Amino acid sequence: MSCVNREDVLQISRIALGAALVLQMGAPLCAQTAPAAKPDLQSLFNAATDAWVNNDCVKALPIFAQLADDPRIRPGTLPYAAIAVRRGDCLIAIGQTAQGELMVQQGLPQLTRAGEEFANEVVRVEQRLGNLAAARWDHDTALAHYKAALALLKGQERSQTLMWLAQLTSFDSGNQALDTVEEGYALASAEAKPDKHAQAMWQMMKGRILLNHGRVKEGRAALEQALKLSPGTNGRLSVEEALLRADLAQAAMLTKDRETAYSFMAASGAGRLEKSLFTKAGQMEPPMCGPDTGLEPEDRAVVEFTISGQGQVESARTVYANGSYAKASAFARAVQQWVWPREDAARIPEFFRIATRVEIVCTRAEGTGGISALNPLLTRFSQWAPASDGLPWSRWLAAAEAAQKAGKEDAELAALVRLALVDLRGAQDRQASIERGLVLARGGSRAIPAEAAHAALVLLESSRPQTGHKGEDSERVAMDQLLALADDPALAQDALAQDTALLIGAPARARSSQAERIQVALIRVAQDQRLAEHHPLRQFAQLRLANEAARSGDLDKAGQWFATTGLTQEQCALIGPRPALTNSNSAPSHFPTEALRYGFEGWARTEFDIQADGHTAQVRTVIAYPPFVFTDAARDMFTGVRYQSSYRPERGAACSASSDFVRFVIPGNINTVKVIKPKS
Repeated sequence: MSCVNREDVLQISRIALGAALVLQMGAPLCAQTAPAAKPDLQSLFNAATDAWVNNDCVKALPIFAQLADDPRIRPGTLPYAAIAVRRGDCLIAIGQTAQGELMVQQGLPQLTRAGEEFANEVVRVEQRLGNLAAARWDHDTALAHYKAALALLKGQERSQTLMWLAQLTSFDSGNQALDTVEEGYALASAEAKPDKHAQAMWQMMKGRILLNHGRVKEGRAALEQALKLSPGTNGRLSVEEALLRADLAQAAMLTKDRETAYSFMAASGAGRLEKSLFTKAGQMEPPMCGPDTGLEPEDRAVVEFTISGQGQVESARTVYANGSYAKASAFARAVQQWVWPREDAARIPEFFRIATRVEIVCTRAEGTGGISALNPLLTRFSQWAPASDGLPWSRWLAAAEAAQKAGKEDAELAALVRLALVDLRGAQDRQASIERGLVLARGGSRAIPAEAAHAALVLLESSRPQTGHKGEDSERVAMDQLLALADDPALAQDALAQDTALLIGAPARARSSQAERIQVALIRVAQDQRLAEHHPLRQFAQLRLANEAARSGDLDKAGQWFATTGLTQEQCALIGPRPALTNSNSAPSHFPTEALRYGFEGWARTEFDIQADGHTAQVRTVIAYPPFVFTDAARDMFTGVRYQSSYRPERGAACSASSDFVRFVIPGNINTVKVIKPKS
């Protein structure tokens, strides 16, 4: 009979604790019989830990899983806690965040109590958990994790966590953020040869915090000090140095020093990309004003974000806001959902995709002024194929491909319809997906109910890109396709699908050659008794007929059509069809003089009400790029635009919180940068 030497067990505990619990607590050190051969726990533990230390989680995870399932390592022991933390940390690293966080939190308290031996490991995971919480805008949880990490750090090792803490608290009241910055700056200055780059970054952070606290002059002074500490550019900038110039431009604009602001903005490269490569997103909504977000119309922010090569916003954070952390995070959450067409994103130089900024305020109403005529049909389709809102086109494409591979035609059709509504790929790819969906919708599969198939036909056809046609021809082809679909025998018994096709197929601005066909289509919908008396589609058609009658001078007929809607003027302004644009007011005089001189180009999204006479009211710019350059110009431009007049008995608003987009482009602009050369 052989025995395990107690000193050997203690030595294993001191080294790694991986095999310490080969022996059960309280069990005899000598086994009465030779145990069956089992894996060498110490070797497994060492191999997994080495891989984890080297960030090789692909190798580490299966070993940690094997150890976690081994009955010789009991729950509640220190080795078990160490395995849980390291395994969880790896799961977080590969994107399995929820499961990883749970594992880390199960083992972290025991590792923390174990003291100095595990201090570095505790710091690592506390920082990781803090960053995860900050990324989902969980302020208090992130704050707790960063403070826990700082409690175990000394000297220069505190710097990175201090910077994260300063970023997190930069919108908080009180002095915590500034105190954090002062400590970080002191650490950067403590060496015999101070780190000027680190000093500049701390002054840059101080400037941002002061701007957010309304101490604009002090903030500008701190940013100017950061610039003095930064090295000369020699035509090359780091991302941080480009952003410092953007910060200085913002500070100068807030102190009404526009000339200096434009000079710094030009140095940052914002608004001066060759060929105007940076355009609006394909999916781009500002946050809502109101109690859900805590935002008010006067709240304003500048949000910095990173765009992936696929067009998704990978990260977003507010760098300036005149409000609390809650308000700042509401703006960042909205930008996080934006998506650019993949082709547009791929053409933006990587240097600028890493950190782009927009100015943003909240919107007073969801959508673009009035609900879409597609909404009732989409709601019915969703009852058959429920879906989460806000998913990017790439997720729906993957779902469609997986369903096709599995031979599930119903799931494939559901995904293809959702894809068509948000698809930001090129026209050829979009067209191919839509054609595939139309084949499935017409295929008669028993797994696809008739109503779902009819809805899919209309939703897909209305999303079809018009390739090979321009202007009036494109509009005519789209109208012909949808009106032909409305008369398809497959839709004859489906009032909702048929009337949706008729409405979508009737353009708002009828050309003389189309007027009679559009009139007939609208009357068919307005008088379709298969739908409820005040069904939204009938109301849409009735309002448009009222408008047309009023424009032709027949006010009695207009009043009759309006009365049939059953809507009040206020309701019409919220849900009625948006009038068509008649005068764009895009005169060169609206282009800001300074922006023209510096060669700035950009874009803005505005929000406004449309009055019954076609004039706009309550115009405000809700998103603008670059920040502060075209905000006023866009507002002034849309103050002068005109839309079709709409019939309202008391001349009230025709459309509330409508929105539109304008680009500011300089033809033949040579005052651009191909790219700011990044420092290596």
